[in-house]
Amino acid sequence: MKKNIALVTGGFTGEYVISLKSAAVVEKTIDRERYEVFKIFVFPGDWYYETTTGEKIPVNLNDFSLVLEGKKIIFDGVFNILHGSPGEDGKLAGYFDMLKIPYTTCGQLTSAITMNKGYTKAIVQSIPELHVARSLQLFEQDPAHVSRICSELTLPLFIKPNNGGSSIGMSKVKQWEELPEA
Repeated sequence: MKKNIALVTGGFTGEYVISLKSAAVVEKTIDRERYEVFKIFVFPGDWYYETTTGEKIPVNLNDFSLVLEGKKIIFDGVFNILHGSPGEDGKLAGYFDMLKIPYTTCGQLTSAITMNKGYTKAIVQSIPELHVARSLQLFEQDPAHVSRICSELTLPLFIKPNNGGSSIGMSKVKQWEELPEA
């Protein structure tokens, strides 16, 4: 008997575009002989499954289920391919933990910590034999930071939001003249 899998995609940030692309790859390659796949779109205030005719079927958030053609669909597991929040930051993991539905990502606490680059670095930098790149965490955009970055870091360097999941908002700086824009 096939297992019902919710392929969760979308998101609350600009990273939803990457999530949709990732979900399309999973949807094409997942073993359909073993799994019945339901692509669930998660957007702020709008969680749904879209039928082949384009009808949006809302997800029951009390138990993360669907009703299709009068039949209640419950999920045996979740393939979480949602980039950014609430997928990578642990919010969905915590929700699925409460509902006791298995999912593909790490747990809620690990997700929440690792989504924050500053927290992650603080935790792992003291691990022997683990080399962590030098970095600065800046809490506001200020032209005065440019000279500090130039004096403490070397090129090339990357500028990235502390809580971003993918490459959105990231810049590679190869020359110091590129730094203010990054």
